[in-house]
Order: sequence, then C-alpha cells, then structure tokens
Amino acid sequence: MNQTMEKTKEEKNEKSGFIKWLTEDDSPEIGIASKEPLADYFRGVKFEFNKIEWPSKDQLKNEFVTVIVIVAIISALVFIIDLGLGRMVSTLQGH
Repeated sequence: MNQTMEKTKEEKNEKSGFIKWLTEDDSPEIGIASKEPLADYFRGVKFEFNKIEWPSKDQLKNEFVTVIVIVAIISALVFIIDLGLGRMVSTLQGH
C-alpha cells in the first residue's frame, strides 16, 4: 500500500508530456551564456540550412505570379470600396 502511495505521488509530481515540452527551455544560447563556441552554433545553422528544400524556378515563378495577381485583385477591391464609400460620404455631406 505504501509503495502504491509513493508511486502515485511520483506520478503527480511528474509533468505530462505536453506540459514538459511546453516548459522545457532548449532555446539556443548565444554569446557568454553559451555552452559551446559561436563557431559551433554557426556550423549547426549551416547544417540545418542545407536541409532546406528550395523551390524550383518554375514553382517560384508560379507562386510569384499568383501572389502578384491576388494582391492586384485585393487592391482593386479596396480601391472600389474606398471610391464608393468616398462618394457616399460626399453625397451625405452635400458636396
């Protein structure tokens, strides 16, 4: 019985997986607080940078055109709404 109570107390004191992950402080430290030299940090950055999957030129071109078209459409809509509201306010003011 005593062992069961001790086990229950240990389980209560132990953090759940999500809470443990949420409270872990594994952010990279740079400078004086670092445990490894700055050069090691940049080697790690370079290693992670090489894992990036860069888009192809065609994919980049297509996404660029898509963004430009969407921005143009939204800009035109905002312009039309602004123009309409401006005329409505002008009419209400009697100008």
